[in-house]
Amino acid sequence: MWTVASYVVRQKLKGRKQYPLVLMLEPLFRCNLACAGCGKIQYPGHVLKQNLTPEECFRAVEECGVPAVSIPGGEPLMHPQIDEIVKGLVARKKYIYLCTNALLLKEKLHLFTPSKYLTFSVHMDGQKEHHDLSVCKEGGYEIALEAIREAVARGFRVTTNTTVFEGHDAKSVRQFFDEMMDAGVEGMMLSPGYSYDKAPDQQHFSGREGNVSMFRKILSNRKPSWVFNMSPLFLEFLMGKRNLECTAWGMPTYNIFGWQKPCYLIQEGYADTFQQLLDSTDWSKFGYESGNPKCSNCMMHSGYEATAVNYTFSFSGIFATIRSMLFSRYEDGEALQELNQEKPKPLLVQIESGSRTSLQGATVRANEDLAQGLDDALDYRGDLTITLKNGKSLAGYVFDRDRQTLRLIAPDQKRHTIAHDEIESIDFTGRDMADGRSWEAWIRKYAEKKAAGETNIELVPEAIE
Repeated sequence: MWTVASYVVRQKLKGRKQYPLVLMLEPLFRCNLACAGCGKIQYPGHVLKQNLTPEECFRAVEECGVPAVSIPGGEPLMHPQIDEIVKGLVARKKYIYLCTNALLLKEKLHLFTPSKYLTFSVHMDGQKEHHDLSVCKEGGYEIALEAIREAVARGFRVTTNTTVFEGHDAKSVRQFFDEMMDAGVEGMMLSPGYSYDKAPDQQHFSGREGNVSMFRKILSNRKPSWVFNMSPLFLEFLMGKRNLECTAWGMPTYNIFGWQKPCYLIQEGYADTFQQLLDSTDWSKFGYESGNPKCSNCMMHSGYEATAVNYTFSFSGIFATIRSMLFSRYEDGEALQELNQEKPKPLLVQIESGSRTSLQGATVRANEDLAQGLDDALDYRGDLTITLKNGKSLAGYVFDRDRQTLRLIAPDQKRHTIAHDEIESIDFTGRDMADGRSWEAWIRKYAEKKAAGETNIELVPEAIE
């Protein structure tokens, strides 16, 4: 808290309006799960095989100068040099939240040394049934819970990170809080599910009104034993008690392609430097207040918690924060009555993907609607083949586009910059990894086997193979 406070005060004294608070450092996209609410593994195989080097990670951290680093993925424990990355960041006195599904945590603990700078942030999506279904793995909850207890016993700092989807009932989430505190975690993080367009399951993301209603029941009338590792003002935002604007630059994302524009979940290209990210992004086009439909239901901590922290260090924000800390129970008789009257909700066994139409097999020619084709090429989660007017062809994944060029990474990992006026045609030749049918098939099999009374179900969505 002192490190973050002193850092924010320094930024304000310098007069900086846009400064980062936490770097979202993605050293790889590979994962050993294919969760229904996440699209991070939807890339061609040659992209999933790539890793950031430790040196690239250190350079990104030093470039933006943040006091804290969150390491999501993918699954960072699958990175062959994750221990070197963590060790280097600890040596730089950066506070690290290593985000993990914990399937590998117990066997990898020996690679790390307990430190005040290192926290394992274990992704837990609620009680057993909800968690296992959300991560598409039967038994995932028990594996993660055992790893949490082992890490705590060995002296590591451990927190949890929970995405709350529509279909969770508030009583179950509150019981989950008790389970996590009993397991010995030092704090819990929460965020509402956000329906960004790459998530396979598009059904179970609440709108803003639904989120506020749900979090009001979850977070009002709190137990003293619950500890949240988040800004109390952000939690008030989730409960609808205050309004915050999005500051997406507060938690920028860096991965194998560069600095992601504009935020962790919306990918509209990449910048080569952090300053270029700040300067080249029209921030007024993003956030709930912008009217951008992509942001209309977002209340994610990656966009709004940095706003809450920044507001804390203002005249009115200091008093609001002190009040929230002194009166943290948030007694609410109406919310308690709604909670007690709430009927148990069914598990999310009806998960389906959205109505997204795949472009696989399509062709766009320069004399047709090339502008739309270029937009589609950036959005496509698969390889494509670009034929140039000189007769040459380039195949690979398009990860960036500006007004004059697009950038492509080939299967041999070479990067190519192609001018728009050089393009003759674009063929969507590779498999579209954002096709959600493999998740739908998994959910159907899961429901069938559960109905038949089977246990220890081991099913792997096709997309993870």
